[in-house]
Amino acid sequence: MTPLIPPASKQPLHPLLMTAAVAVLLFCSVGIAALMDWLPSSAGHGAPAATQTLSAPPGDTAAPAGHGAAGAATPLPESAPLPPAPPPGASLGENQYAAAPASSRDGGARYVAQTAAAPAVCHHCGVVEAVRTIRTRAEGSGVGAAGGAVVGGLLGHQIGGGSGRNLATIAGAIGGAVVGNQVEGNMNARTSYEVTVRLDDGKRRTFHSAAAWQQGERIRIVKGQLRRG
Repeated sequence: MTPLIPPASKQPLHPLLMTAAVAVLLFCSVGIAALMDWLPSSAGHGAPAATQTLSAPPGDTAAPAGHGAAGAATPLPESAPLPPAPPPGASLGENQYAAAPASSRDGGARYVAQTAAAPAVCHHCGVVEAVRTIRTRAEGSGVGAAGGAVVGGLLGHQIGGGSGRNLATIAGAIGGAVVGNQVEGNMNARTSYEVTVRLDDGKRRTFHSAAAWQQGERIRIVKGQLRRG
């Protein structure tokens, strides 16, 4: 006869495996319930309300509570009484406001006075900047040459004798005429002055004048001529 083989005994599950299986089942059940909106929503809406209450400032949260308890509008603060108006004679503000336009008018008057007092630029006034002396020799009239020839001839006649005396007389007459002409021209020479003037407007002009001028002297131009002052 074939001997009977006893059936193998089943080993019990480990407690940890059972705990893990139960946890997985619970997690899946809660997830399905959340997806299907089977779970109550009171807990979900309570959190934002609490957040709003915590984030609101203390003044905002206290106002509705007081309003609901009293049930009446908050009384407005009484306006402070206005200070009595000072008498007309003792009003400092009016004096200050009245003094401001006066000071502005005084400033405008001073500005106008300064503008009116500013002298205009004189285009015909200036200062002598440089003076140059010019001597012009006069033309000989012949008197000096004739006188010089006579004197030179007399002096030359005193030298030598014979033909030499004659040559000396002629040479003396010619030399005397030349010297006499030069002396006459120098004696009658005219002296003039070239004056450079710097005008008040910055321009420079040159004038020929017979009168002597000093450098730095104040002048005026009148009809093309220099005048002092």
